[in-house]
Amino acid sequence: MRHDHPSSFNEKRRQLTLGIAAALPAALLSKAVLAAFPDKQIRIIVPYSAGGGTDAVARQLAQRLGPRLGQTVLVDNRPGADGVIGTDMVAKSAPDGSTLVLVVASHLINPLVMAKMPFDTYKDLTGVTMVADGPLAFVVGADVPVNNMKELTELIRKTPKKYSYGSSESMTRLVGAMYVEGQKLDAVHIPYKGSAPLITDVTAGTTTIGVSSVVSAKQLVKAGRLKALAVTGPKRSPMLPDVATMAEQGFPAFDQVQTSFSLFAPAGTPPAILDRLQKEIAAVLQTPDMQKFLAEQAAFPVGNTVAEFNEQVKRDAAFWGGLAKSINLRPE
Repeated sequence: MRHDHPSSFNEKRRQLTLGIAAALPAALLSKAVLAAFPDKQIRIIVPYSAGGGTDAVARQLAQRLGPRLGQTVLVDNRPGADGVIGTDMVAKSAPDGSTLVLVVASHLINPLVMAKMPFDTYKDLTGVTMVADGPLAFVVGADVPVNNMKELTELIRKTPKKYSYGSSESMTRLVGAMYVEGQKLDAVHIPYKGSAPLITDVTAGTTTIGVSSVVSAKQLVKAGRLKALAVTGPKRSPMLPDVATMAEQGFPAFDQVQTSFSLFAPAGTPPAILDRLQKEIAAVLQTPDMQKFLAEQAAFPVGNTVAEFNEQVKRDAAFWGGLAKSINLRPE
């Protein structure tokens, strides 16, 4: 039988005592941080224009989050460079939970299409939670003689160089290219600064295909001035229940394509603060009025945990990065 020398035993006991002592301050510090939070007003930066979908989600969230946190929650629009300008402000803010940013899925795509970024998307920010997600729609003008994606693909193949597809930001650009390049179609890409001018041109027939949020297209689809040929994501949108998904029409890779509204904080924000924010947001997302509002935006509430969300960010980044590589998309 092996017996430890008394000095060896004492050393092990000392190491164990030191380990417990080291852990205690961290736990106490976490409690102290959480007890003090929030000790000042919270600002949610929306790095896009006022009046858009992200702005509306942020304002509804802030209105309900404030009372739960016992603090004022303000929304601050800082648009520009597809969300980069406002997000940069948050990346460089104090990591104390008082400054957050609500972004859409193009946040993870910007590093793939922009050669110079003022911050590191993955090192300078940390995820709090995904607030909601939802599908995109492929739309064409009412006069385009097709009713589904298979017919559209055949039409473009018959007459190369005649047709075009438009995008309003980096995500819809990548999704449009995913379809066109994946089917080896000869169609011209036309970039737009926002979904409104894109939808206007698709409705007028100036641009053939638009990749858009369901909300942006819904009214014109209902009025018969646009045709929605498909939606992305794993399930149909309740807002356009008769429109089949891309996967249903033989394009399975698109079941991973969703637009989203996600909340990030500066890197280094204490885990206790991130967890508190996530739990309060998840509670807000369970309220009937918030769920009703999101349904009107063609979005589904999510509210995943901090750990789950940050793992999802890694998976989504890998998906978009692989897609960009497969279509030979290079930063500009």
